[in-house]
Amino acid sequence: EEFKLLSAAWELLGSEEKRRQYDSLDYFNDALPTAFRPRADDPGRFFRVFGPVFARQAKFSVARPVPSVGDDETPLEEVQRFYAFWTRFRSWRDFSLLAEYDTAEAEDREERRWMQRQNKNEVERLKRSEMRRLMSAVELAQENDPRLHRAREERAAERELQRRRKEEALAAEKRAKAEAAEQARAAEAAAAAAA
Repeated sequence: EEFKLLSAAWELLGSEEKRRQYDSLDYFNDALPTAFRPRADDPGRFFRVFGPVFARQAKFSVARPVPSVGDDETPLEEVQRFYAFWTRFRSWRDFSLLAEYDTAEAEDREERRWMQRQNKNEVERLKRSEMRRLMSAVELAQENDPRLHRAREERAAERELQRRRKEEALAAEKRAKAEAAEQARAAEAAAAAAA
């Protein structure tokens, strides 16, 4: 009996594909936040909540190296690269062990093919569901990232400053034209009075 268990374990660990299937379902904290409320009195909360989440999910990434969340001082370019990476995230995670049918139990080739199709559809559904769940967490992080909020506020302030400068320049131009027109009328009136 122990030999059978050891053989099964060796078979599982000896095959890269089967090891990935096992690692995909290995018990670990797979929780992803579905809501987040920032607190003004605790600016580091965002990084304590989302940092470990992305670190745990990074092990499933096809691409390496996986960027980290960083901290409040991380430059905006790195933050944007982080979100670009996670919005295009590709996972090697394989849910085949959760398939409903064991194809070894099929009575004939037709039944085995049917089982394979059903299993493939179920695995694809699980993978899509997992990716939707991860993308929701990425969007939640992006919406609440204090560095991105600061950048948006700075851009809005810069646009407002440019708008005010443009309005002031237009007003100054208008005043200059009005003064020039007034001076021209005064000069015409003076010329008419002298004649």
